[in-house]
Amino acid sequence: MEIETRYVYIGRNIDLPDVRLNKSGIYFGERIEEIRKKYPLLEKLLIKADDLPFAEKNEILLEQLTDELLESVKGENDGV
Repeated sequence: MEIETRYVYIGRNIDLPDVRLNKSGIYFGERIEEIRKKYPLLEKLLIKADDLPFAEKNEILLEQLTDELLESVKGENDGV
């Protein structure tokens, strides 16, 4: 039996077109893997649960990354 990788979202709560991400929410499965591929910035905001104790707690950086992610999504939607 294969164990799925579990991720903890460390940014602020956001609504993307595909999913709502909640701070400290735990996500796993094919769906989150698809979303991670679609939004590359999530690589920095979705931390493997096993790595969470080692993740740097820099709130300013997390805010900037979340804002950048939202801007990239907004740019994609504006082009449609």
